[in-house]
Amino acid sequence: MTSQLRLFTHAAIYTPEDLWAPGALLVDGSRVVDVGPAEAFATLQEAEIVDLTGYTVTPGLVDIHMHGLHDHDVMGPDLPHVVRELPQYGVTAFVPTTLTFPWEEVLERIQQMADVWPHLPRGAQALGIHIEGPHLSPKRPGMARAEWMRPLSREDVDLLQRLTGHRVRMITFAPEEGDAARWIPYLRAQGIIPVIGHSDATFDQVGRWVRQGLNMATHTFNAMRGFHHREPGVVGAVLHYPEIVAQLIADGHHVHPAAMRLLIQLKGPNRVALISDAAPLAGTPPGEYMWGSYAVVVDGETVRLPNGTLAGAHALLDTGIRTLMEKVGVSPQDALTMATKTPASALGVPKGELRPGFDADFVVWDAQWRPVQTYVRGELVYQR
Repeated sequence: MTSQLRLFTHAAIYTPEDLWAPGALLVDGSRVVDVGPAEAFATLQEAEIVDLTGYTVTPGLVDIHMHGLHDHDVMGPDLPHVVRELPQYGVTAFVPTTLTFPWEEVLERIQQMADVWPHLPRGAQALGIHIEGPHLSPKRPGMARAEWMRPLSREDVDLLQRLTGHRVRMITFAPEEGDAARWIPYLRAQGIIPVIGHSDATFDQVGRWVRQGLNMATHTFNAMRGFHHREPGVVGAVLHYPEIVAQLIADGHHVHPAAMRLLIQLKGPNRVALISDAAPLAGTPPGEYMWGSYAVVVDGETVRLPNGTLAGAHALLDTGIRTLMEKVGVSPQDALTMATKTPASALGVPKGELRPGFDADFVVWDAQWRPVQTYVRGELVYQR
């Protein structure tokens, strides 16, 4: 096989946990070969040299919870548009996430996702489907309509897998509804991550489910039973159990900076996964829109129902990184770890780190932490 060696050099390179400044990244085709101080590669002759003096290189961002952007909903035939447009925000891989609608509509939309999946274009890599609803608690609906909710069942799981060609990767659900909790081991056996979310469960209930294999929580603090000193609730369980990876929206609106700081201090960056929860209206101008059958209002910073309830986020994952660094006081290494290594590790994919053998998914950033170039498996998919 012909070598396709390229050396991206003289940038500040985050792996994400280590920093080489100046550093160099050696890529062969779609894979990372090596990374380290630039001087260690000074005598390399056989590689194409790409000088990135003045820029920063990081692993590509991995968004495991996002619904769309630019008026394109992942939940249907617009999924290819999302694949093409995410790299401009530094996102190289993602898990397209569904929303609560009447069950038959959910199935119809998921079938549309499955139909376009084999023909997805170059861009951010879709790593599977995240089902968020309708298997939620009517007591913690968020933006969703309680009358559309139903307990998780094995029949629903099997049907979703058949429709998607076994592409379901995550299911957010309220285990306390019906007998949903009994299916946690079944989800794990199917290779599906069981995620607690939109849940009114107690601390003790969550503890039992952790012992059965529950290991992730959807948008921590949002749409879940909060912390009380006599009943720590879902939030308390997320903070308490190291087994649980805590998803976090860091758009500056969903969670107060002090709460974000507390979560990160208690869990550590390797157990917090930064997510966007981006709505299909993310990145759109202010105005009134429809998200499926939901009327929403975009004000330039948030997406809300007419009653003021947040309806997903208006920002993408790169905004979350900047928010963590600028408003929460998180180091670049820790912010990047939460947006790259932690979500990729939770999914068990060779992404999210610049290390030998991993996919060459990486982003070139300017001094303001704005993406300049984005590479997916070694291929340039975005150039500002």
